[in-house]
Amino acid sequence: MKYILNIGLNNTNYSKVMEQINNSKGYLFDDYNVREVTGTYNNNIEPTLVVSFYSFSSLDSIKFKIKDWCKTLKQDCIALTIKGMLEKNVGILIYNESYKGEKQAFNNKYFIQ
Repeated sequence: MKYILNIGLNNTNYSKVMEQINNSKGYLFDDYNVREVTGTYNNNIEPTLVVSFYSFSSLDSIKFKIKDWCKTLKQDCIALTIKGMLEKNVGILIYNESYKGEKQAFNNKYFIQ
């Protein structure tokens, strides 16, 4: 399946995100695509990396790694879309385990493809 992530850069930087992605290459996926765009989080403009990759790993493995990235990269959450699941796209927000605020539901309107 194809996975697309939105990772905000207000609390981290490009090189730290790339380090985490490269450390997962060969384990969760073989290749990936990254582009930097302008997104919003909590009504604030935020530079955002859109990361896409294909993987045969289980969804649980992908979610586990993204939770780890949330902690390492100091993210409240990372948005994830899974393309091709049940013949439609499925989106979820994966929160940092230490996040104490109100958790939002995934909203495709704010997700950057």
